[in-house]
This record gives sequence, C-alpha cells and structure tokens, in this order.
Amino acid sequence: MLAKTCTQQVRAIPFNSVTARHERKIVPVNNKEFRYLRFRAIGNMEVTGFNGNFDGFPYEYFEDDEPGYGYSSFRGKRAHYEHNSAEGIIGSIGDLPDAYLNKFNYPDDIRDKKWSSLLKKETNDLRKKILMLPNQKMGDIEVLMRIDTTLAKNSSTNPNVKKAIERITRMIDTGQDLTCSMGTNVQYSVCSACGNEARFSSDYCNHLTKRKGALTIITSNELRDMLDKMILRPEWLPHIVTSSYDVKDILEGISNRSVPVKNGEINHKLSFFELSVVAIPAYSDAKMLEKLARKQNEEHKEYLKRIASEFGEDTILDLYSLLQEQGKISNMCQVN
Repeated sequence: MLAKTCTQQVRAIPFNSVTARHERKIVPVNNKEFRYLRFRAIGNMEVTGFNGNFDGFPYEYFEDDEPGYGYSSFRGKRAHYEHNSAEGIIGSIGDLPDAYLNKFNYPDDIRDKKWSSLLKKETNDLRKKILMLPNQKMGDIEVLMRIDTTLAKNSSTNPNVKKAIERITRMIDTGQDLTCSMGTNVQYSVCSACGNEARFSSDYCNHLTKRKGALTIITSNELRDMLDKMILRPEWLPHIVTSSYDVKDILEGISNRSVPVKNGEINHKLSFFELSVVAIPAYSDAKMLEKLARKQNEEHKEYLKRIASEFGEDTILDLYSLLQEQGKISNMCQVN
C-alpha cells in the first residue's frame, strides 16, 4: 500500500462565521480551548487534475461509502503537525470532527447517482455532460480541523508540538494564512504516461521514480490504447496532455502524432488517516474558506427555535429592530 500527501493554503477568518448547509454537522464554538478551521483538503482528477505533487485522485473514491474509505474516513481522525502522525497522541494538535463532500450534481433521469456506476466507455459522453452542467460543484472534500489549545499545556505532548500549537493559535487569532496537508493510504496508483500499476513504491516506473512532474513524449495511439482499457479517461486528458488541440485530436482524430504528457500518479482507493498543519503549500486550487462554528443534532429550524427561547422576546425584538435599521428587514410593518 502507498501513502500520499496533498497540501493547501488556508486563510483564517473571524470566529463569528458559521455554516450549517447540506450534510454538514453543526459544531459548537469553544473559543477558550479550541480553534476551528474549515478548509478544502483535496480536489479530484476530473475537475482540478493533479496537485502540486503531481498526484491525482479520481472522484469515485471520494464518494466511496465502504467503511474506512472515501471522504468520511477523515471523520474522527487526529490533526497533526508536519505529518507526525507516527507519534500518535503526543504529536497531535487536535482532531477532525467532520468532513464534507461537495458532491457532483446529476441529471434527474439518472437512477444510480454515483460516479462509480458511470465508469464505462459507453458512458464517456454522459460523464462529460455531467461535468459541464450549469453550476456543477467542484467535487472536492472539505474538512473541519479542531485545534486543541490545551494540548500545549499537557505534559505528555511533544515539546515541538506544544510550540507549534501556540504558533498556530496565534496565526489563527491574527488572521494569518495557514497551510494544511492531508494524508491518505492508497491501494494502488497508475502512471499517466505509461499506465504502469504500482501497489508498492518498488513497483514504480521510471516516469515516477525519476521524472515525476516532467513531460514525456508518447504517441496518440498509446493514449488511445490506455483510454480503450479505461486506464485513462477522456475527462482526465485536459489535465494530462499539455495542449487542448492534442486532446481533441486524440479523442476525435486518427493521427498517430507524438504528444507531450505530464508524468503524474493517479491514485486509486483512498483511506484518509490524518490532516496536518504544514509549512509549504502544494494544492494550487485552494480557496479561502472559514473558521468554523457549531454542532447540534436537531434540524436547523428547531435549533433556531431553541436559540430564540434562550434569548427571550425582548432580545429578539431588539434584534428585529436592528435588522430594520440596517435595511435587512422591511420597516413597512412595525413590531410593537
């Protein structure tokens, strides 16, 4: 089995930002003991292609619902510093309370709405159609990291980790950028240039051991052969082949021209085991997300009802008046 990492940069924003969309849990803020970061942990091969380490991750393995695999395998794992997960709890900076997949939208007429059910040559055009749907989602994984500041005072915590927790906490509180990196076990990987399959590092071809991230010149027919065998997929080609003209010719033409392709590693069957704060970012498509907020088991409407009862009628009326002053609620109908 192989192990992979993928890093991305995160900018923290104020604690009063909250989220409660879709399947996300609602996590309570405890600003005294914890700091929270929500970030994009990993993108897929279909939309973003290879990461900065020239590793690619097919989307069907994000949707994977087998226990211990897929995006949900992030949940309940430890948060670490510079991938020191081998140290166990003494190297931990917190935990990962939740993970969320920004799932692809599917047309209503598709009965089995899972990417893995569409991985046939006869559904190539359908997958392309799905990826081009208006307002299609990125299919990336977001993870909530909860940093436990009390670990900086725990006698069993690694001294270097204590310093890291203190530094990370200051960076969050002052709104500085942070960089996080995920760790995942990979059942096997495939070279994008030659199709070689590797289950252990000793199985790697020369494209990945010596020239990963570089370009290799291969013929169009070699690429078509890998497409026919479903080693590669048409939707991956724009991220593998350097020229859009070459992509079109490979898919629609019959010439056997030589074309440059990126030496990348396509990783199959993913089991995420940790998330780290690290120094150097690699995931180029990272975007600012939010420092995060709350957890309840009740539905959102019931949550609002409970909060309203805790505030009391006078506070609710004051809030209503404030929203009217800010123009967020019409003042055509006054509340007395």
